[in-house]
Amino acid sequence: MLKKLIAPVVLSGALLGSLAIGGVAFAGTPTTTAPASAPAASATHTGRHAAREWLRANRKSIRKAGITISATTIGVTPQALVAELRTGKSIAQVASEHGVSAQTVVDALTKAADAKVADAVTAGKLTQAQAAKVDAALPARLTKAVDKVR
Repeated sequence: MLKKLIAPVVLSGALLGSLAIGGVAFAGTPTTTAPASAPAASATHTGRHAAREWLRANRKSIRKAGITISATTIGVTPQALVAELRTGKSIAQVASEHGVSAQTVVDALTKAADAKVADAVTAGKLTQAQAAKVDAALPARLTKAVDKVR
């Protein structure tokens, strides 16, 4: 159960930062669903599978949110950021061209992801210990994603 809740949050944070340059249409508000009759022995496998399914279903909305946050932080439109990324630049490179540090973009993405984690704690989907673990992993993953050239 713990991995079913943590994996989607960590993976969505990683995807939020990865911002692959594809379509940017909203698919709606992401929600997590877990199989109701999963056997206890395969909880780890089922949790990973559910996380992958959730990510596939919500990939576009996660990318759009990440692009929007990054573009706002850099001071450009999301469309302009996507155009720059399609030329083979990383988000960090685009940010530095506009006088913004990559760390500022990472901080903005981390703040947004932390808010989502806090909402999950408030809703009872994560414990405070689980949230702390997720919050600790996000900055490094988001830094890697912002620096990645696609």
